[in-house]
Amino acid sequence: MSAAILLGLLVCGAEVGVRIVEVVQGRSICSNSNPLCLVDPTRLTVPSWLTDREMKPHATSEVKCRDQRRTVEIRTNSHGLRSDEAAIPKPADTYRVVILGDETILAPEVPEGEHFVNLLSNLLQRQTRLRIEIINAGIPGACPLTEYLLFKQKLLALRPDLVLMHFDWSDVSDDRQLRRQIRTGDDGLPLSCPHTSLITKPQKSNCLDTLRQQFRLVDWGLIIAGRQWKQQIAEQSAKSEDLGANAYAWLRNEHPETDMSVTQSFRPISDLARLAQAESFQLITMTSPKPWQVSARCTNGSGTRMKAGVAAQAYYPNRTPFQALASYTGRIKIPHADLSSPLTQGAASEANYLRFAPRWSPEGHRHVAEFLARFLMEQIPGPWNSRYFQQNEPQVGRHSVPQFEVRWAGGTRDTQ
Repeated sequence: MSAAILLGLLVCGAEVGVRIVEVVQGRSICSNSNPLCLVDPTRLTVPSWLTDREMKPHATSEVKCRDQRRTVEIRTNSHGLRSDEAAIPKPADTYRVVILGDETILAPEVPEGEHFVNLLSNLLQRQTRLRIEIINAGIPGACPLTEYLLFKQKLLALRPDLVLMHFDWSDVSDDRQLRRQIRTGDDGLPLSCPHTSLITKPQKSNCLDTLRQQFRLVDWGLIIAGRQWKQQIAEQSAKSEDLGANAYAWLRNEHPETDMSVTQSFRPISDLARLAQAESFQLITMTSPKPWQVSARCTNGSGTRMKAGVAAQAYYPNRTPFQALASYTGRIKIPHADLSSPLTQGAASEANYLRFAPRWSPEGHRHVAEFLARFLMEQIPGPWNSRYFQQNEPQVGRHSVPQFEVRWAGGTRDTQ
């Protein structure tokens, strides 16, 4: 009897201790365990009927960047984008660029002045008298499927001259999860992708959920157990069939082009390419390595890799995913920029990434901007080169841009 009473007192004491720690720290001891905080530290995303999730319009948020030990202010416009308001209709003297992507493009830990969107705009602006306007359309958790829907339903009204779509290697897992939610038209093209919380009835809390809400000790214990399970998943031998549990399991696949999940995640690129042809804007795809594709030391801040579902020392040097994407875009005649070169060159390539978030550092953003500026000037007709101007139209002066190797894939159109 005494032992039972003592055990009960110890449990009660531990519960009280946990609550005291939370009061002193001013936050929940479990608050950093949520992997969604790694994807969306802005906490501005909300469920969407159209694109699964979207960012709140006309909203502000402050994001703490542990690497730089500073706070970054995030502001959204009327479209829920981290960008200045874009005039509709587009002014005649403006060349408008839209960049689609997920949290990598949003880059919430980097101030706007150090973001590659701002740096790229400045580099291109030196080459032309037209006003260069680049819109950051990065949405946390997005993938080509939802980016296509966002652009077709909302951003097409901006009438961009050029669209860049960034393919992130987490998009394969995201597409697999979201594809079951899409609504398609008679032509098979996606019309919407409503968030599951909007189309399913809320489930009643079970006994375990009630215990977690009432007792912080139970919640903490279950999270610790979950971390151990996640550790085992992250450290297992990565295979494509494990994609549901490990978002990056497929990166070791030597033949990703034969994997249905991979090819399906590429498919919205073709849909956007057809839209580009119909609406007369240029489309470019680009991709970049995740930190664990750079080295085992990259982005190794405490617990950061584990939140992303990646083992602490994981390293995926396999280049076949990059080749598969380049081959796909080449078949449909879409220019493709591989950002591996500027982000992995040199002995200190880890400096191009943050330690506490799997995204580019300010140094990485600078390299990306310089690479893309040169890629556009050399490969893409635009106001930054002579191929854009009509015959006898005076050209503007040129300014040098740091040299980087440019990779571009081309081929024949896939009519399937």
